[in-house]
Amino acid sequence: MKLARYQASGFMPVNEPPATRRNLAATVTIVKGDALEDNASGYLTNAATSFTALFMGIASIDVVGDSSTKYVEYYPLDTKTQYSVPVIQNAVITRDAIGSCIDLSANGDIDISNTITEGIVFRIDDIDISAEAIAANAYGYAIGHFEVLATQAG
Repeated sequence: MKLARYQASGFMPVNEPPATRRNLAATVTIVKGDALEDNASGYLTNAATSFTALFMGIASIDVVGDSSTKYVEYYPLDTKTQYSVPVIQNAVITRDAIGSCIDLSANGDIDISNTITEGIVFRIDDIDISAEAIAANAYGYAIGHFEVLATQAG
């Protein structure tokens, strides 16, 4: 699938996302497309380096947070919205990645070698490695959706 636009970082909705929600932001700078989690004190932060049970969704606006006054709007976690996200790794993403369940990377993008088998995952549905995609991000873009995978009973 060829994307209509290419972001430098973060997750961008490809289809219609759910209605946004608002929550107080921690004292951090949040950029549209950042993965957000509850910091266990009721504030949203983009400090996550993996998807956990505290994952809340994707920032829909930029905000410089001040925990006493600033709100961040975000798309809540859902399993229907597709997102595009730049791939960080040492090779261009290939069609072999389709169907993979990937974890969040340390900088808020995805590294396709970081696969996981339970919890919240980003499942790759398609890729964009067109000339435009590679010009925008050297390793291309993954297109996928979030899923919640439970541990399989033995």
